[in-house]
Amino acid sequence: MTVTLERPRAQSRPGATRVRCVQWVRGGLGEAVGWARRGVVPVSAVPAEGWTVLAPDGPAQASEPYDDPVLLLLNRRVPRRLGPAVVMGEVDGRAVACVRGGAAGRRPRWLVWEPAAGLVRPPGLDLAVPSVLVRAAGSGSPAEVREILAERHVPAAKLLAALAAVLGLPHARLLVAPEEAGELPGRVLAAPSQRQVDWFQDAVRDRVLLQQEWAAQERPGDDRR
Repeated sequence: MTVTLERPRAQSRPGATRVRCVQWVRGGLGEAVGWARRGVVPVSAVPAEGWTVLAPDGPAQASEPYDDPVLLLLNRRVPRRLGPAVVMGEVDGRAVACVRGGAAGRRPRWLVWEPAAGLVRPPGLDLAVPSVLVRAAGSGSPAEVREILAERHVPAAKLLAALAAVLGLPHARLLVAPEEAGELPGRVLAAPSQRQVDWFQDAVRDRVLLQQEWAAQERPGDDRR
């Protein structure tokens, strides 16, 4: 399942110091860095308290509309050996979180929060209820999570930082001060190789061409007699 949240194509892309997104995966630093390098988003990777913390270090190394690091990290599958995994990011003023593995089961579970509206339920997504978040993080309580999510008038990044903090996820401050990722002890820059970027671009191109072929075959008025 993919979340798009209607991002406008014309919007300028975020710089490294403005990308508010953090991903927490289990496993050692080396294993997490190896997995990160097989993606297309450059990240700062830091070992911390049983987790490896990944924070985007600039835009994804792919063409639009696949250059948004937040949406790519939110939607990227995580290998079972690195789960359960939690990723949180700000998307167009919304707070978005995704849980994969562990209590989430086979399908990713999502949390979407909007200022003034609070929690919203985009169609087609499985929800990350407070108990799922707590079990994935291994800390906190559902009551604490519900209290944070009951807020209505705070910036999305600040709400996510508070949510990460009550869940005991390390370096929650990166959600409001992403520029600090490069200064953390033990930080490793995991940048994708050009070969990996080329593979990604080829896969996207092939999928687009296939969808175009399907659409052409399904156009009304075709003579199928």
